[in-house]
This record gives sequence, C-alpha cells and structure tokens, in this order.
Amino acid sequence: MTNTARATRIEELARQRPRDWFLRISALVVGIAICWAWVTSHPLLGRLSASRRWENLQRFSEGLIPSPVRKSGDWIDAIPWAWELLTDGGFVALVTTVGIATAAIILSGAVVLPVLAMASRRLSRVDPFGLRTGKVGGSLGLGWKILGPIVRFGFVLSRSVPEYLIAFLLLSLLGLQVWPLVLALAIHNFGILGRLWGEVIENTDDDSATHLYGSGLSRTSVYATSILPRSLNRFLIYFFYRWETCIKDATVLGMLGLLTLGKLIMLSKGFFWDRMLFYVLLGSCFILVMDLSSTWLRKRLR
Repeated sequence: MTNTARATRIEELARQRPRDWFLRISALVVGIAICWAWVTSHPLLGRLSASRRWENLQRFSEGLIPSPVRKSGDWIDAIPWAWELLTDGGFVALVTTVGIATAAIILSGAVVLPVLAMASRRLSRVDPFGLRTGKVGGSLGLGWKILGPIVRFGFVLSRSVPEYLIAFLLLSLLGLQVWPLVLALAIHNFGILGRLWGEVIENTDDDSATHLYGSGLSRTSVYATSILPRSLNRFLIYFFYRWETCIKDATVLGMLGLLTLGKLIMLSKGFFWDRMLFYVLLGSCFILVMDLSSTWLRKRLR
C-alpha cells in the first residue's frame, strides 16, 4: 500500500469512527461550569470576589513580562536581562540540575541492567523458556523460584517511596550536597526502570533466545547476546523518558536547598514572576533539546 493510499484509508476510517456525544456534551458542560465559577462570587468557590480574581490574574500576567520590558515597552531589552539571569546563577543551576538527573538515571540503569535478568519470569525460573536442560532440585531449585519474586518486590518497594521523601531522609544523614538527591532519584527510578524494562523483556519475541538456550548457552549468555540487543531500542525510549522526568524531579528537589533550577524558582515565586517564568522555560527548552537528541539517537540505533 502506497503512502497516498494509506493516508486516504486513514481519513476514511477517521470519518467512519463512531462519535461519542456524551463526552462532547460533558466537556461543554465542564467548560461552562469553569467559566461560571470564574465570573461569579459564590461562597463555595472561595472568599475572593470575581473582580478580585480578575485583578489577580491581570497582575500575575503583567508580572510575567520581563521587568525591563514593562518599563521601556521594548522586547529587545529582554535579551540583556535574560543573559544576566543566565550568567548570575542560572547556568550553574541548570548544569547542577542536569548533572544530578544524568548521574541518577545512569546509576539506576547500570544497576537495573544486570538485575533485570533475575527479575524475568522467563529466565529466573527452574526451567527457563519452559526448557529443562539438566536436573535442578533442592536448594538451587528453591532459589530460582524465590529469586524473581524478591527482585520484583524490590522494584515495587523502591518506586513506591516518593523520591522527595528519600531525598529528605538522605539529606538528614549526609548533609546538603548533591549525592542525597542523586541517590534518591536513582533509588526511585530503579523500581520504575525495572518495571518498564521488565515489561519489554516479557513481551519480546523469545524464539531466538529459546533456541540459544536449548543449544547449551547459559542464562547470562542468552540475556546478553539475544534478549538485551533485541530490546535495546525500547530500553532507550524508557531510559530517556525517565531521564527527562529526572530533570523535572531534580528541579523540584532543589527546593530542599541545593542550587538547582528549583531553588531559583522558589526564590523568585511571589516576588519576581518574570524570573520564575525564565527559569521554568530554561529547563523546558533544555528538555526539548534532549528529547530531539534522544529521538535522533534511537533512529540511528534502529
């Protein structure tokens, strides 16, 4: 099927798809309710009157405009203002944020990769892939039966505790430095990557891995030479996704006191809305650049 025919077929399917009017009417009702809540002054909607809310919105919107622009009305004046913020702590905070996130996700991935084979329901069992290549019994057989559930429970436990709480506890033990934040993010993402990468392995075609194991290769060799290369591209998708999330989490964790974008945003909130918006956009632009880079890398590896 050519690209033109495929596009035509997609358009036909889009026209033929069923319309759910209940969802559309519900969205319309919700939109009307939001507008009504904003323009009215009901006690259930808060103590602020409608006019006061409009005044706050107008003041907030004006505060987002860079201060030199508000004075001169010329947006060219925003360039030296932005450069001053970037050089006066902004660049250092960005590097610190990205460094914490990068170190955390690399550490997490490096620990998950070798442990992942032990969490696989196809490898971590008495008969991998349903094949018995030798007699396995006694304590060794029992060990293979309980190893997988223990590792998977470790994944669940590490991702169930919020990274903010882990970082707070580690800061109390290690003091104000980057390593508590790195370890907190690494521990939390250990469980998340373990779950995501584990799902990739469980849903990957295992015909070649089964043949290799049946030919006499060990579990480790099958994992390293067949399962891991076949799943690498999907691994990278989740790796970069979690890395981007780590940057956002590192920004939030900076509010605990370390100089990251989060601390600068916290210091700007309520007093310098324009600076706060600049630091938010700075982190967002960097995440966008890294997202494009990860897409390019995955295409090259594919």
